Amino acid sequence: MVLQLQLWQLPLLMCLAGLLLSDICRGEHLVQIQEGPLYRVKGYPMSISCNVSGYSGQADQGFAFSVYKPDYPEKEIRMISTFDPHYAYRVYRDRVIEKSIEIKRLSKTSVILHLKLLQADDAGVFECYTPNIYDTYMGTYNGKTTLNVIEDTLKASFSSPASYSISEGESLQLECEVSSQTMQHTHLSVTWYLRGNTETLPIITLDRDLTVRPGAAFEKQYHSGLISIEKVEDTTYRLKMSQVQQSARGEIYCQAEEWIQDPDRSWIRIAYKNTTGSNVEIKALEVIEVGSFIAAIDVSETLQEGEKAVIRCSVQAQNLLGRFFSITWLRNSMEVAQIGPSGVLTVANEYKERENKGELTAVKISDNAYVLTIRPVRAEDHGQYQCKATQEERVETGKFTRGQSQLSSEKTVHIEAKESGLAVVMAEKLINMTEGKTLKLTCSVSKASGPLSVSWQHRKSTSSPFRDVISMNHEGVMVRGPGAQYQDRIVRTFRSTATDFTLEISGAVLSDSGEYKCTVSEWNMDRNGSINSQSALVSVESIDSSLKVSLRSRDTNVTENSLITMICTVKGPKVPLDVHWKFKSGSDAQKDIICMLRNGAISCGREQKDYQLEAQVQDTITVFYLRILKASRKQQGTYQCQITAYQESVQKAQKHSNDLAVSVHAPVSKLSLSISPKAYLDIPIKSNAKIDCLVDKAVSNSSRFAVTWIFDAQTLVKMDSEGVVTLGPAASKEINQRINMQMIERRTFQLAIQEVRSTDRGQYKCLVEEWIQDPDGIWYPLHPKSVTMDLVVNEQASDFSLNKSDAQLVVTEGQQVDLSCLLHTNGLDSTFRYSLIWSFERQDQKAPMVPLLTYSHDGRLQFSSDDPKLQRRLYFSRPTVSDFRLSILNSISSDTGRYRCQVDQYQLDCKGKWEFKAGDKSGFTNVNVLLIENKLQVKKVSRSLNVTDYRAGFTVECEISSRSSDKSHFEVTWTKSQEDGQPTTIFTARRDGTLSDAFSDRNLLYSRPLATLYRLTLPDVEPSDNGRYQCQVVEWLQTDTWREVAKDKSGELFVHVESEKKPSTGTFVLEKPNSHLNLTEGERFVLNCSILVDKADPTFHYTVTWLLVKQETRTSLLKHSKDGRLQYQSEDQQLNSRLQSSRSTVTNFHLTVFNSLPTDSGTYQCMVEQHQLGCGGTWESKGPAQFISTSVTVRSIESKLQVRKESHSLNLTAHHAALTVECQIISHSSDKSVFEVIWSKSQEKDPPMTFFRVMRDGTLHSAFRDRNLVYEHPSANLYLLTVPDVEPSDNGWYQCQVVEWLQTATNTWREVAKDKSGELSVHVHVEAAPSEVCSSGMILGILTPLLFILLVVIVLLLLMVQKTKSASKKQKDCLWAENNPLKPFPEPTAGEGDSA
Repeated sequence: MVLQLQLWQLPLLMCLAGLLLSDICRGEHLVQIQEGPLYRVKGYPMSISCNVSGYSGQADQGFAFSVYKPDYPEKEIRMISTFDPHYAYRVYRDRVIEKSIEIKRLSKTSVILHLKLLQADDAGVFECYTPNIYDTYMGTYNGKTTLNVIEDTLKASFSSPASYSISEGESLQLECEVSSQTMQHTHLSVTWYLRGNTETLPIITLDRDLTVRPGAAFEKQYHSGLISIEKVEDTTYRLKMSQVQQSARGEIYCQAEEWIQDPDRSWIRIAYKNTTGSNVEIKALEVIEVGSFIAAIDVSETLQEGEKAVIRCSVQAQNLLGRFFSITWLRNSMEVAQIGPSGVLTVANEYKERENKGELTAVKISDNAYVLTIRPVRAEDHGQYQCKATQEERVETGKFTRGQSQLSSEKTVHIEAKESGLAVVMAEKLINMTEGKTLKLTCSVSKASGPLSVSWQHRKSTSSPFRDVISMNHEGVMVRGPGAQYQDRIVRTFRSTATDFTLEISGAVLSDSGEYKCTVSEWNMDRNGSINSQSALVSVESIDSSLKVSLRSRDTNVTENSLITMICTVKGPKVPLDVHWKFKSGSDAQKDIICMLRNGAISCGREQKDYQLEAQVQDTITVFYLRILKASRKQQGTYQCQITAYQESVQKAQKHSNDLAVSVHAPVSKLSLSISPKAYLDIPIKSNAKIDCLVDKAVSNSSRFAVTWIFDAQTLVKMDSEGVVTLGPAASKEINQRINMQMIERRTFQLAIQEVRSTDRGQYKCLVEEWIQDPDGIWYPLHPKSVTMDLVVNEQASDFSLNKSDAQLVVTEGQQVDLSCLLHTNGLDSTFRYSLIWSFERQDQKAPMVPLLTYSHDGRLQFSSDDPKLQRRLYFSRPTVSDFRLSILNSISSDTGRYRCQVDQYQLDCKGKWEFKAGDKSGFTNVNVLLIENKLQVKKVSRSLNVTDYRAGFTVECEISSRSSDKSHFEVTWTKSQEDGQPTTIFTARRDGTLSDAFSDRNLLYSRPLATLYRLTLPDVEPSDNGRYQCQVVEWLQTDTWREVAKDKSGELFVHVESEKKPSTGTFVLEKPNSHLNLTEGERFVLNCSILVDKADPTFHYTVTWLLVKQETRTSLLKHSKDGRLQYQSEDQQLNSRLQSSRSTVTNFHLTVFNSLPTDSGTYQCMVEQHQLGCGGTWESKGPAQFISTSVTVRSIESKLQVRKESHSLNLTAHHAALTVECQIISHSSDKSVFEVIWSKSQEKDPPMTFFRVMRDGTLHSAFRDRNLVYEHPSANLYLLTVPDVEPSDNGWYQCQVVEWLQTATNTWREVAKDKSGELSVHVHVEAAPSEVCSSGMILGILTPLLFILLVVIVLLLLMVQKTKSASKKQKDCLWAENNPLKPFPEPTAGEGDSA
């Protein structure tokens, strides 16, 4: 049958093989990442595998890993890649650099992502991505798996003594505690290790599948039954070693491992812990002679009735295999049993019966070990046990003769009476409760045979000791613990049923949390019997931590007068609660609107009538309702409920809910309008017109209406919601006497126009705004609606008309605007008269069209504009009978807008009254007034002037090169600047021609020889006239007001007044220095200031101040005072550090500037002031200060950097070859320059990538962590970089870039220049890969061996099935039973002993 099934599957296997070959030929790219979800422990290493199939490239496949965090599942966070060293984002960059995160390559198409230390925030979806190196895509190029990071809950501790000292041949027992609290399904394994002087060896392991594996060095002892591992209870793992040998000396400890099964069914170790250990010292047994031996005994010294006693005897001797022994077991020096040299067991008479019942057996388990088993033991079996080993000699006849004997040491065995089966179980192992409630614990007792007592104990943590709470003896008497913690509370224990003991503690507090232990003791008549205990964990949470408040509502966006219901849900203990409802509107402060106290009282807020409260109390939830019966817009805002919890009138917690935003909006307008007549009204001229505007539908019957009639896009008349009627700007004085508006019914509004004229024709719009009243009685409008109607006026044929087309007019500010209103008639009739209105609408069209002027048919001219300035600029003329003109003088930008004229025709009737005949309106004239463009320019030539004659004067010219307008007026101001740099006004020529002189004691000469040339002359110069002179021109233009158009300044005139008089006694002059110094950056320069005096006078002293003038700013550098003090006055501390002042003689002062910078360029001035020490000991200034100047120019270092730019190609064929990229500097800018050299590599379509960098301080940075690049610097201008063992991926273009740096005087580095070398083109040749084209011959060549292999597999499977059937007849006992020792070596039976 099995063969038939396998043959049935043979065609299927052949088909699958063909599909497999087809897929191989197609070469589809497929990325496979380790299947998830994966669970790994924080703080341990973690690996994820990723491989590719269908890849046919020559180079290694590139891999990149990214992660998507749970908080941002769409955001990719790049972690690491094999092809880009800068791939990682900042959150992972440091770990990648430190190699805490790395990719280990297993093969060309397979890698492992390895994290050395897993962190909690590493959890997420991991993506493995492989870039495509071909032009087309076939398959998938990425794969994803989920990683969950869990806490480390594995615990391992050593519970045996820290050291042991035993003799060789004795037994050893050690224990360790191992547990894990993880929520995942994991398995534990425990291994005992022996750490010796040179190596650590595994002793025995209880594996994750509950199998036992001995260590390689302890296999023999394990199979001899001398080593075992037991799991005791849930967390205790016990190691037992019998007849220990010297090889077991050292530190013995235990290692716990936690394992989890991944979705691919593989087991992965996710956590491990090592315990401390016990140092075991084994004393050797000395064997004096070669033929001597030693007997040893091993037995459990304390047993209970009914248990099994195993008494092991061993013989230690040399050449044990060639010797014979008989072993005798003695109790209290009396023989119990003996195994002879031939293995025959003899038992003492008093044990014969027990041997027959199978209660006593003995067996030889190894060459030197013998075991006596008594099961069950009885009380009379207690006593002192010994082993006696007797050497036996076999004679030629085959018999044995006895030789010497050796006794082992004595072991006392105590047999205890069997205890009762008392069992104690805690009803609840874990209790969570809230403070204030009654703590209640119950433990149940079973299999008790006598009176019971109970004791309750408590400890706060595992590190603190248990303390008595209360106890009850077997007579029912309760005794409270000594602590003060429970003195003021009700604490009791009682027996609620025959088998249950209960502990009650009223008013639980936070300190009651911890572990409670219930200990039950069983009592006999003569002694205390069995004792058993159980523990439970209690967690008392505060009311504050267990109280949760949330606020919600379905009515958060409502219309006025709607009902709003807000629900405040409180989850937590059932305690008295206060609720405060809070409200915040906009930027106002939050306030209480209404409160409900725990006694049911309502308080807070002044508007309680607007709200309704309700409370519903359940077991664990209390719900408070706030209802707003009629919502208004003032109740729009943010709501919150505040809950205050009390316990016995003491506030325990206060919590706020989330904010809840409520929006209250006005109702949607339902306004519906109609107009009568509906379409249009066609009436003859001079008749009366009535138009009705009707409100058909409104939001409320109590609504009010504001109605506006609009004609020609302007308001004609308006009635507000109170019924007040006002005229609009469209109602001129002529028409306002002919219109009337009234409400003829509650919802009907009528517009009446008397004696309709032709100018009244057009579209009339009725705009209605509905006003409603909110719940607070405040009226407000809704969105307005409108309805329109056309008024058609039938008039007699008119003999004139106006041009209806629009016109454009562009003028420049200040020009005159001319507007014309021209009548087109068939012929002028002298009996007709015309009236005209010019109207204007501003550009923004926000204001309605307003009348400018009115010309009546009787010749009256009236200006209608409310702007008096505009009226002054309006000019009306009528050059002909049919031409009416309006001119606007001095136009300004506010004149921009639309202009139109309206003309009415009148004729005198027979009664002497003027009768309206016809009217017409022109088109619009759009006027755009452009502002004058700023074209003001003042000549800016700067010059210096040295005045040596005090009587001579100097002139400051101010020449205007160009101006904005021919109508411009100018205001010219001359200023003077001295040492402080602040200009002061010395003379002003205003635009109206008035002059203002700041020097009342000087006669300054002002002249204006040309319209654009102004001059100011200063006669009789004085030394105080030293300084910088400049003029400023302000251009003004007059329209309706004066407007400043532009301003500009001239160049500066530097004036220095010198005297050619020889110095007299006490006077001095300064020696003129070099006028200009040209320097290069980094050089130093010295400025000299020499004082020339006619005769030296020791009473004269000098103050020398060095100044630096840049553009219009003068800066004081340092000051050498008359009393010898030297003060640095510049705020630039860096500049101060480069200045040095010296004084070679009394009258020679020097300033040295070190490490000059381009910013040091400027005019340096030496100002000398003379002082004399008077008789009274005070200093007196003598004469004005003297100045000398030196111009200094510091040029920047010119860039001269050049790198050799020769390009060449390099072809390499051997993979072990190397390539060298040279970088040679031909010239540089300075001998003090340092260089930074950067090597880059580029490939097709890829930007250059930096792979090696030599910093200016000599440090090296390589982007290839896995390549050993060789860097050389054989000479000052030559840099070499060698890439050894080239690979195909080294193809590309190589280039170096040199950056030249120079250290400035500020101890900072400045980049002087940069240059690139030529390119080195590198091509690495590789052997051509075999063709991957799948031909039919190739498929047949592959398929034939594959079919043969499948047939062989089928035959082997058949053989395995037959073998399995035969093996199934043999049954093996399970090696594992919960809470029992693991004993893989079967215990000998009586029958086996006999056969032995």
